[in-house]
Amino acid sequence: MSFSAVERLNRHHKLSRLSDVVLLSSRSAEPHQKQLEGMIQKRVYKEFPEPSSEEEEILAGIAEKNLHFCSRTIKQHNNQEFFTQINENVREKDVHLFHKFQDPNVDLVELLVIGDNLKRAGVKSTTLYVPFLPYMRQDKKDDGRVPITASGLFDWLFASMGQRLKRIVTFDLHAQQEQGYFDGPLDELSAIPEFAAYYREKLKDSFKGEEKQVIVFAADAGGAKKAKKLARLLDTQYQVFDKDRLAHGRAETKQLLGLDLSEKKAIIVEDMIDSGGSLVGEYETGKNGPVQNLQELGAEVYICATHAILSRKNSISAEERFRRAGVPVLFTDSIPERHEGYYQENKDWMNIFSLDYTLAKAFYCNQVGESISAFLRNREERLKVKDMNFILQNGEGGQVYVE
Repeated sequence: MSFSAVERLNRHHKLSRLSDVVLLSSRSAEPHQKQLEGMIQKRVYKEFPEPSSEEEEILAGIAEKNLHFCSRTIKQHNNQEFFTQINENVREKDVHLFHKFQDPNVDLVELLVIGDNLKRAGVKSTTLYVPFLPYMRQDKKDDGRVPITASGLFDWLFASMGQRLKRIVTFDLHAQQEQGYFDGPLDELSAIPEFAAYYREKLKDSFKGEEKQVIVFAADAGGAKKAKKLARLLDTQYQVFDKDRLAHGRAETKQLLGLDLSEKKAIIVEDMIDSGGSLVGEYETGKNGPVQNLQELGAEVYICATHAILSRKNSISAEERFRRAGVPVLFTDSIPERHEGYYQENKDWMNIFSLDYTLAKAFYCNQVGESISAFLRNREERLKVKDMNFILQNGEGGQVYVE
C-alpha cells in the first residue's frame, strides 16, 4: 500500500506522540497489567497497517521501551500511610495511569498519593483511566446537611495532580451529568455494546422471526437511557420499572401487571449492583424484586451491570441473593476480582468480561489525538448487523470483548 505525503506525515506524527508514553498502574490494576499491556501493543500495531521498514523499526522500539508498564514502588508503612515512588524517568512524559477501586477509601488515598507523586516528578500530562468511580451515588443534596461527594471526588483528584491531569476515562457513570463535576475532558465510555454482543450470541435463537422474543428492562427511571441503548443495539423493545428510593439502602419497586411474558427473555440492565436486594428481593423479609415479578409473568430473566459492587445487607451477601434467585448476571471487570478464585467460585451465576480492548483503544486515541467517539460509533454500527464479528472467551472467569 502506498501512502500520500500527508498520510506519511500523519503516521510519523502519531509515532512521535507514542514515543513519549509511560504506562503506569496502581496495585488494584496490577493483576490485569500483562493482559492490558498486550492489548495496547496489539492496538498500536493494528493502527499502522503495512508499515515501512523505518516504521517497523520505530514500532518495535516503542513497543520495547514505552508500551510496558513502568516500574514503581507502592507500599504502606506500619501505620498504613502510603508511600509511592516511580522507579523510571517520567519527566516531560505523557503518563497513562490505570487504576481500579475495590475499597473506595483505601484505593482513593493510594490514587491521590500517586497523583501527587507524578506531579512532583514533572510529568507533562497524566491521563487517568478509572473504569469505576466510587461516590457517584452522592451526586446531589437530597436531604439537609449532606455532601455532594461525587463533585468532591473530582476536586480531590485535581488537587492531587494539578494542571497535569489531562483527561479522565471511566465507564457508565451513575448519572451522565456527573461529567460536569470535572472541569476538564472526561470520556464516559459504555459497556452496553459488549452487553449487546454477548446477548446477541447467547440468545440468538430468540432474535429469529418477525416478533422479537427479547425485551430489555430498566430497574428504574435512572436506567432508562441505558435500557433504550441496549434495546436499540438489539433491535428490540424496552420497558422501565417504577422504583421509589425510600432511604439510604432502601428502595421499593412497583410490580408490572397484565403483561404476558411467556417464552420471552427479559434482560435487566443496570450501571451498578450493590446488595442486589432491589433487583432480586430480600428473601429474609419476604420482599420480592423485579426478577421475581418477571419470572411470575413467565419470562426467563438475565441481568447485566457494568460495576459489581456486591456488598452485604442484613448479614446476607449479594452473591447469596443472586445464587438463590437463580438468575445469570453479566458484569465487567471494572472492579477488581475480590480474591484469587472468586470468579471461579461464582461461575454458577456470574460471568465477567474484560474492558481491556476498549481501554486500549481509548489509550491510543488519547495519545495520538484521534476521536474515540468515531471508534465507538463504528463499533455500535457493527453490532447492529446480524453477522457480528466479536470474540467471546469463556475461560476461567469468562472474558468477552468486541473487535
